[in-house]
Amino acid sequence: MMQVGEIFLPEDKDFRQFKLDCTTDQGWTVCYDKSSCRVSTKTNSLSPFNVLRVQSEFSGISAELLYDVIHDSAFRSTWDTAMLEGYEICSVLPNSDIGYYSIRSPTPFKNRDFVTQRYWLDFGRNSEKYIINHSVNHLREQPRKNFVRGISYLTGYLIVPSGPSSCTFYYMTQSDPGGSLPSWFVNKLSKVLAPKLMKRLGKACTKYDNWKAKNQPSHKPWLYPEQMTIARYIPSEIGIFDVNETLTASANTGEATVGENTVEIDNFVKED
Repeated sequence: MMQVGEIFLPEDKDFRQFKLDCTTDQGWTVCYDKSSCRVSTKTNSLSPFNVLRVQSEFSGISAELLYDVIHDSAFRSTWDTAMLEGYEICSVLPNSDIGYYSIRSPTPFKNRDFVTQRYWLDFGRNSEKYIINHSVNHLREQPRKNFVRGISYLTGYLIVPSGPSSCTFYYMTQSDPGGSLPSWFVNKLSKVLAPKLMKRLGKACTKYDNWKAKNQPSHKPWLYPEQMTIARYIPSEIGIFDVNETLTASANTGEATVGENTVEIDNFVKED
């Protein structure tokens, strides 16, 4: 399996292992379960932050549609209100690239950003689909002022068709947002933000076909790799990724002292 900081060349068995981790309930603690959305957590030695898993049932949304919506970075800017900036830096394989993604945090927390290698696999129509990433150190994307560089040990999506126009969606992440976020905030992420994001994703899917018809309708490089126009990655531009150094650099943000009643987190992700 991959290691943080390494350029990873995935095989089918790696995606199958991700599916096993998503669909096996042993060791998980359910912290939210209603309205076709279940959120679970479990501990892991990689980080003091728990592994988070979200499972959501989507009716009226095919696996193919959901896969397109998650992949399409241009469309994402229309529905992902947390995203500040996102773009591909270079390609690694026809089904892998390195990209930058930054997200806003509720005041007074600092905004976060990530540089990750992403890899994906579509087993075909009416079959499961995967998008997975982990952090790497691309030397052209050094930590930015006023941002905290987060770490994705392993983050991914699994989409499993349950019918011609329905699917089960899994989101699983083992990550460290860096800085010094208080424990109450991380708890709120799983119990409040994750379910809201699933609702927002579902609504985005209902708008995608009309939007795509007006915005490069045939451009889907995640399905047609010959459409990828970004440059190939250069090994010398990939630096060593030191987890401790990355976390230490952002440790003194003063965020740990922020009180729960001073942050309007319930309104951070709006449901339209």
